[in-house]
Amino acid sequence: MSPQNGQTYVLRSATGVVADVDHSSTAPGTKIQGWSPNGSQAQKWVFWAKDNGSWLLETGLTHGTHGPGQAMVLDYDFTNWRAHLVEEHGQANQLWRLEDAGDGHVRLKSLRTEGGDAYLTADGAGRVLGMWKSDPGSDAQRWRLESVSSPGQGGQPGQQPQPQPQPGAGGSAVELMLSLVNQERAKAGVPPLRLDDRLSLAAQRHSEDQARNNFLGHKGSNGSEFFDRFREAGVQNLFAGAENAAPVTDVRQAMDMLMKSPGHRVNILDPKYGRFGAGFAPGNGGRWTQAFTN
Repeated sequence: MSPQNGQTYVLRSATGVVADVDHSSTAPGTKIQGWSPNGSQAQKWVFWAKDNGSWLLETGLTHGTHGPGQAMVLDYDFTNWRAHLVEEHGQANQLWRLEDAGDGHVRLKSLRTEGGDAYLTADGAGRVLGMWKSDPGSDAQRWRLESVSSPGQGGQPGQQPQPQPQPGAGGSAVELMLSLVNQERAKAGVPPLRLDDRLSLAAQRHSEDQARNNFLGHKGSNGSEFFDRFREAGVQNLFAGAENAAPVTDVRQAMDMLMKSPGHRVNILDPKYGRFGAGFAPGNGGRWTQAFTN
């Protein structure tokens, strides 16, 4: 079936279990497990339509109670090939594409493709949902979306705005970070930065490296420095650059932490920089990386 934007569903595997938030906890990193149906909010998921036919899945535990950009969503933890709950940040590992699996079922494929295609898999009752390679013949990768009535909706599709950060037209967490940076630069009388996708790629790769290998720093696990990562991402004409990193999930908390650090604050407000990128990765408390260059 094709979901409707803002509608609430139960995700029931063809094996009989449903996608359940462990202990009904909304703490970042909470595992998503297969469980017997019980009708609780921990087993309800709000589908929000995103670009290119993809979907963001918000847990029913935060629906209608959290502000924009604070929703807790189904996330692909690529550090251990499992599904968990993380605050929305808009990266590919939180976006899902639905593929027809026949007989009213779908398969949920992560938009994160590094490391190969991965599908949401019910490994068994009481076990964390896995993210495994395509297995079209497996009932564990076939899901039925069972529509439920959300409070105050009377079973009709939701009309609420999508629960992502809204700094501007794009609304991604990276754009929110850019907006926060430029707000601070405006206060200091410094020209705004513009977003550079190549810098964001470099920042994203470093965030993933830090989260996967559980460290915080500017030297990569392979010994690389930030300017090495900038060049590998295609940044050209580089004569000045800098990088900030923060071990948190929330974008505003990361920005606040960096502004309170004298060295990081200097990078944010430095007038010689004109381009900016940012990236986030979950795992081990989360990692935000900011990247700056001329």
